[in-house]
Amino acid sequence: MSELLSNRRESSLRPAADTEICARFSTPKGARPLWGGRTTPLLALLVTSLFVPSTCLAQDFKLGASVRGFGFYSLEESLFQKRRDSEFFIFRLVPEVSFGSKVKIETHFVTDLVSPPATPAAAIATGASRTYLNLDRSLVNREELTINLGFDRLNIQIHTGAFDLVVGRQAITWGVNYFWPALDLFAPFAPGRIDRDYKPGVDAARLIVPLGAYSEAQVVGAILGPDGSKDAAVGGLVRWNVHTVDFGFMGGQFHEDKVAGAFLSANIAGTGVRGEISWTQSGDPGDRAIDRGVFWRGSVGIDRQLTPTVTLIFETAWNQYGAANAEEYLLFLNSDRLRRGEINALGRHHSGTSLTWRFHPLWAFSSTALIGWDDPSAMWIPSFVWSTGNNSELLMGGQFGLGKEPTPIGFPQSEYGSSPHTVFAAFKTYF
Repeated sequence: MSELLSNRRESSLRPAADTEICARFSTPKGARPLWGGRTTPLLALLVTSLFVPSTCLAQDFKLGASVRGFGFYSLEESLFQKRRDSEFFIFRLVPEVSFGSKVKIETHFVTDLVSPPATPAAAIATGASRTYLNLDRSLVNREELTINLGFDRLNIQIHTGAFDLVVGRQAITWGVNYFWPALDLFAPFAPGRIDRDYKPGVDAARLIVPLGAYSEAQVVGAILGPDGSKDAAVGGLVRWNVHTVDFGFMGGQFHEDKVAGAFLSANIAGTGVRGEISWTQSGDPGDRAIDRGVFWRGSVGIDRQLTPTVTLIFETAWNQYGAANAEEYLLFLNSDRLRRGEINALGRHHSGTSLTWRFHPLWAFSSTALIGWDDPSAMWIPSFVWSTGNNSELLMGGQFGLGKEPTPIGFPQSEYGSSPHTVFAAFKTYF
């Protein structure tokens, strides 16, 4: 199920034989390094391990890449957003080097271009995580264009029969649900995100100990933001598998919060059933000021293949942290918990469904609907996918928010009524 949530697409080209790599890289005297400060030790460790081994060892080298381009056009104009088109392009280079069978370096080097940068519609296709290590640089930062480059993955992995250890920037997924996971505190996807090929990376050290077939224990130490003390996280998760049932528990301290939770995933007569629940004792004084010192979150969902060509996902969620009514939404807009993406809703009660119909071997239609019951309001995201090749596809669709629109000064009056009506097209190719 973690593969379903992460939805990370991996594509690589493997040479016919192991490649002998023995090279040296250095910064010219007097040159200013592109990355510095607290990122230097990690970069030095990984780059040295990757390119300058102490002796020339045979290494298994894999190189993959992807190019994804999105175009958006807003169908309406508001006080704060003019009707206009925008583009988002991202190039990802994915080299991996293995030192024997036990050590691997994973690297995702990313360059992205956004024009113009302040377009709300682009949020349905892209998102970033807060990180501690400064592995990103801005090449162009103008009113109409931004170009950034950085590392979305940069980690060293040690695999043994007894444990796996991953240190550096990596993707981590806890929880089992799709739209509103209650246990995933590591840069979860927003419910309406249309591009889930790569989950944003976080800076962490993760130890994974197998406990049997499809069972494991994980211990994670991470810094989920720029503040080394306030954004520190230490937690553990235990996952057990019994026949067609996965269940487990998690707990730890995240962003000064104490969090505990449990999850269950099962297959019942061909239907996938999932559920998770979490309890949070907040360490943020701002949460206590709005009577959210302690709160619960949970979600349950199902997925089923209705016919050989039609698949359904349904999920409903409860978020005690959210506002009890739309009049309280303003209290939560500046919440750090929402800004960092841990919670992706203003209200308390939500449901979502996604129906996918593959009506042709090369074509599929998907219809996603998100409902906020407290307003009420809804978001509809229909899309067509055309598989243009073995490693490429064309995506066309739209996002339509239904509900009360914001007030003239921009205060939200509904969960999804503030979302601009937008049509989009995208092309993705993987090498």
